[in-house]
Amino acid sequence: VDNAPRGYPSLATFLDSDENFMIYRRFGYLQARLLLDKQDEMRKLEKKLEEMDSEDFENKSKRLITRDLKKRDAEPRQELFKAIEEKFCEYSNILTAAQTLMAFNRPAASDYKSVANYVRNKEPVVEEERQWIYLKEDMITLRAGREHALLDDGIERLFRLFHCRAIKETQMKSHGEEVYYTRSRIDFLVNGIITVMILVLLVVPVYILYHLINDVDTSRAYAICIGVLLVFTLAFSAVLSLFTRAKRHEILAAAAAYCAVLVVFLGNVGPQSGRSH
Repeated sequence: VDNAPRGYPSLATFLDSDENFMIYRRFGYLQARLLLDKQDEMRKLEKKLEEMDSEDFENKSKRLITRDLKKRDAEPRQELFKAIEEKFCEYSNILTAAQTLMAFNRPAASDYKSVANYVRNKEPVVEEERQWIYLKEDMITLRAGREHALLDDGIERLFRLFHCRAIKETQMKSHGEEVYYTRSRIDFLVNGIITVMILVLLVVPVYILYHLINDVDTSRAYAICIGVLLVFTLAFSAVLSLFTRAKRHEILAAAAAYCAVLVVFLGNVGPQSGRSH
């Protein structure tokens, strides 16, 4: 990054240095203005076609019931349809492009902060041309895959807090204050932590339920078991919601499956099975 000439070359090099820094504007306001403009042009053409149809209907013209007309009679309508087709294609292209941009992920707060800090501190371009970085709500990221979750950001903060050293190849990207952490290693650590948490959330309630049913054979024990089911199902849902980017229906499905596993275990392990041995 430091070897690039100051200006747009250094800014482009920085944005390209890490996939998390590939943050750009969506231009949502301009999209809306363009769509509204094209929409109104389509409205005018639609109104013109309706007027033409009404006039032909009142005059009992054959233009509404057949396309086999003389060139002089068919030409006005053909020209209008040609204009409608042209405007409709322009409108649909902009609409499709806007939908595509809306599907892009929003940048994580930590990634946006990193890019914003670089632009503010380094000032690679003139003030007027770096104002785009302050339009946070209009930003999108080109990074594919899931967005960062709370756990990802927490690990990165710990790295910065304890000054964890980056691996050699990432240190070579810059000799300044910027520090690059290897994304694959962070993802590996996050996946490891989540895996351990899921295992804990499976083993601990099974252990508790087993001892409650076999050691405390009372109606109160079953009530406590129901409470354990609820608490650990909520904890499982919270882990998925906070530490992953699972969607709502995915969280509901996973929580239902998790609860079903515990219920099946609770139904199959009881004092009767313990006494049969």
